[in-house]
Amino acid sequence: MEPRGLKRKAEKTEVTEPQNKLPGAAPSLPTEPALYSGPFPFYRRPSELGCFSLDEQRRYHGDARALRYYSPPPTNGPGPNFDLRDGYPDRYHPRDEEVREGLDHLLRWLLEHRGQLEGHKLLKWWAQSFLPGVPNVVAGFRNPEGFVCSLKTFPTMEMFEHVRNDREGWNPSVCMNFCAAFLSFAQSTVVQDDPRLVHLFSWEPRGPVTVSVHRDAPYAFLPTWYVEAMTPDLPSPPRTPSPKD
Repeated sequence: MEPRGLKRKAEKTEVTEPQNKLPGAAPSLPTEPALYSGPFPFYRRPSELGCFSLDEQRRYHGDARALRYYSPPPTNGPGPNFDLRDGYPDRYHPRDEEVREGLDHLLRWLLEHRGQLEGHKLLKWWAQSFLPGVPNVVAGFRNPEGFVCSLKTFPTMEMFEHVRNDREGWNPSVCMNFCAAFLSFAQSTVVQDDPRLVHLFSWEPRGPVTVSVHRDAPYAFLPTWYVEAMTPDLPSPPRTPSPKD
């Protein structure tokens, strides 16, 4: 989801409509936390289906060559003294922000292993991608000079205990109930199987989740090679003549 486009000029706010928007009534999903304060919904911990790697040039490899393991320092020893600047100027390879990768690497892995994925419901699979079931989070605390001086491990299932008594804190039941409601909302809204059709879910603070439908919009994220591989009989979209034609 992403906020709607806004243009500000001379203290006047103008809401711009996304491109290629199709006409029709726009369904919405309310976001008031009180609506989702029921019991925690059923959630099955995910299991790993596979892995892939990206090298320094962000080239795809369908194996675990880039996998690294975290080995915590001794708990009774000195601080880790990690220098966050080490290697930054000479070994860091910044990502080319002009290259729009989207989900290309993940979709390539899916295409290579689609036989392995038969029987998995797409909705549940995507939900598990966003909720991967990581058991622990290791936080590093740094000083003003950029050195990590201490580490602390937060078990994922115990994080709520740190905010349980905070009246402004978050509630895992509300989060998961809203997640389940949103996925059901998306499932009931996106009913047409058309790779050229884009459903854009938007949200603004204190407002509901809304959805608009677009055709061939710039929000499309499925690459052509993936669509053609998954739907070999799909006719190609009409070619737009260039000025040189």
